[in-house]
Order: sequence, then C-alpha cells, then structure tokens
Amino acid sequence: LFFSELLDTAIEEAKHSEESFKYLEAQSYNVLLILTDGQINDMNKTIDRIVQASVLPLSIVIVGIGEEDFENMNILDADDDPLIDCNGIKMKRDIVQFVPYKKFNNDPVRLTEEVLEEIPGQIT
Repeated sequence: LFFSELLDTAIEEAKHSEESFKYLEAQSYNVLLILTDGQINDMNKTIDRIVQASVLPLSIVIVGIGEEDFENMNILDADDDPLIDCNGIKMKRDIVQFVPYKKFNNDPVRLTEEVLEEIPGQIT
C-alpha cells in the first residue's frame, strides 16, 4: 500500500476546504481514516506527507487490521518522537493516531474511544 498517495489526496482536500471556508469566514476540519492490513511500502514519502500535513486542518486515524507487524504505524503515530521529513523539518503537531483493531475487536465502545481519543487535541 502506498500511503503517500492517500495523503496527497487528503492534503489537497484539507487545503481546498481551508481556503473555501476562509472565504465564508468559517472553519473546517478533516479526518482521514485508513484501514490497513499491511505494511507501508513508501515510509519516507509518507513521513514527508505527514510533516507537510501537520500545518493543515487534518487528522489521520490508522486502524491496523490483522496479525501484521505494525511497527511502522507506531512510528507514524509519533506519540514519543515527532516525525522529521527528508529535509530535516519537524512536524508542527501530532496528527496521527494508530489503533490496532485486534486489541479492541471484542469491544466496539473501547475501539471507538481509542480511535477518536487524540482528535480533540489535534484540532487547530
């Protein structure tokens, strides 16, 4: 899966909605939900896009489904170490929440809480 392509689309949508709502003197916020059962095949580009998106009204929620090793998703979550792009630019704010589905698959209420947990603090 190429996450950077999904992020390119989300970034363009966030920019567009931000510009449109400024004209209306209103605010908008976007949330991208990614359900994945596999690894990221373009990790460096994905990090670059997340750093770029960290200044936009956008949150990214990634739900890992299955038994895969989701270590890269934990890196993208950036709770402990902020992401830095290929040009040395550090993300402005944490916009990614990763949730492993199997941890909550028998408890939809807890899954929902975990998926949405960081979004209120991410809204700019």
